[in-house]
Amino acid sequence: MVISSYWGASEISFRFGYLTPKQRAFWSLRKNGASQVEVSRKFNVTPQTVNKAFNAIDAKISKALSEAANVNRLEIRRMDTKQGYLLGYSFAVSREALVTFSSRNGVQVWYRGEGGCESCGWQRSCREVLLGEAEERGIKLPEGSREMEPSQLADYLFEKILEVQE
Repeated sequence: MVISSYWGASEISFRFGYLTPKQRAFWSLRKNGASQVEVSRKFNVTPQTVNKAFNAIDAKISKALSEAANVNRLEIRRMDTKQGYLLGYSFAVSREALVTFSSRNGVQVWYRGEGGCESCGWQRSCREVLLGEAEERGIKLPEGSREMEPSQLADYLFEKILEVQE
């Protein structure tokens, strides 16, 4: 599997899923395994407040991922708002696509493809986004990943993201 063809979703209004900075912090903690009680202690709020915030966060991330899928005309195959991804399929280009949400990179759309990153002007940016995704998600990358073609790096990274659910 190779995922390539970065689409600059960072300029779209739903970049951070309409989340406030505090909601992004809550979401990031939960994604990394923190319980409602741990989040409530860290922010000095009640667990009920955190529960309500988690429900609002899930709704906002679901909306952002769904809107990205709609804008890119993707059929939604699987979505996980807690881990921040949507797996979809584009009939227009006959490829699977992965829409990701992260506190660092907001909403990003990636298509499985043939690579060709060496001739793309987005190569450096894509690599940095992918390395940031791996770091934020706690995914250990193989040796030499900083020099890998972004499509190869995406291949590895997104297999790991999807592995969590299988």
